[in-house]
Amino acid sequence: MRLKTFTAPTMTEAMALVKEHMGTDAIIVSTQDIPGSGVRLTAALDHDPDIEEDGGPAPALQEQLDAVEAALTRHNLPERLRIRLCDLMARETAAASEQQLLAGALDEIFDFAPLPEKNTPRALAFVGPPGSGKTLAVAKTAARAVMKKRKVSVLTTDYKRAGGIAQLEAFTRILKIDLHQAKSPDELKARFGEIRDADVMLIDTASCNPYLETEIGTLCEFIRAVPSEPVLVNPAGIDADESADIANAFADGGATRVMISRLDVAARLGGALYGADSGNLSLCNVSMTAQVADGLTALSPLALAKLLIPSHRAETAKPSLSEVVK
Repeated sequence: MRLKTFTAPTMTEAMALVKEHMGTDAIIVSTQDIPGSGVRLTAALDHDPDIEEDGGPAPALQEQLDAVEAALTRHNLPERLRIRLCDLMARETAAASEQQLLAGALDEIFDFAPLPEKNTPRALAFVGPPGSGKTLAVAKTAARAVMKKRKVSVLTTDYKRAGGIAQLEAFTRILKIDLHQAKSPDELKARFGEIRDADVMLIDTASCNPYLETEIGTLCEFIRAVPSEPVLVNPAGIDADESADIANAFADGGATRVMISRLDVAARLGGALYGADSGNLSLCNVSMTAQVADGLTALSPLALAKLLIPSHRAETAKPSLSEVVK
C-alpha cells in the first residue's frame, strides 16, 4: 500500500491533488484542519501504477526516497513542487546516492543556465526587490570577470537607495573598474555607447517594488534602452508565495534567469525554488558568501541537490562552498 499526504488551502483543492497524483482509486485515510494553511489529507493506494509489480521500490531506494523527501520538507518546499519531485524520483530503479536521485528529478523540472563567463554583447542587468543583494551580485560578477582577464564596465541606475552608489563604487575601486552612472534611460543609452568595447558589461539597477506596476514599468524603460538581459536576484529564506510573486513580476519585466542570493544567512531554499518554478525562470548561480572574491557558484542539478540535502555531519548542517562545487 502506498500512502501520501497532501496539503492545500481547501478540501476541494486537496482532493484535486489526490486525484491528480494518485488517481480515482485512492482512498482518503485521514483529514486534518491546519490553522493558517488549510487542510491536510492522507490518501492510500493499494497499487501504484508507476511502480513495478514486484511490490515497489527496493528497500535501499525507498530509504533514499524517504531521506530526500524529508530534506525537501526541511527546506519548506511547497507541497505541489515537492510532490512533483517525489513522483519523478519514485520512477527511478536505482541511484548511486540521495543527491544523484534528487539531481535527476531537479533536471526534469528546472532549467539551468549559469551566467556566461565569456564575452557577451549584451549587458547583464541585475534586478530585484529591495535588499535582495543586487549590488553584491554585480560586484561578484565583476570580480570573476576581472580574474579571468576580461575588460569589465559597470553602470548603475541606483539613485533611490541612500549610499547605493557609494557601496558599488567601493567595490569597483578595488577592482580598478570605472563606475558609470545614469539617471534616465536616455542617459543609460549614452553611457552604454561609451563602453561598448568592454568584454563584460554589468548594470546595477535601482531596487524595484514588485507590487507597484509603475516601478516595474520604470525598470522596463531602463532595460529596453540598451541591449541587455535582466537577471533577477531573489533571496533564499523567504516565503514561497512571496518569492513566486517577485519572480512573476520580474519575469513580466523580461527576466529569464534567477540568481539565488543570501545563502550565507539563510538555510532554506524552498521559497526561492518555488519562485523560479512559478516564474518559469532558469536557475543560474547562487551567492553563498558575503566575500566578493569568492564569487558566485554556478548551479547544476547536482550542485542544487548538494545544497538541498544536508551533510551527514548533522541533519541541519549547511553544505560548504567547497562541497557544492566539487
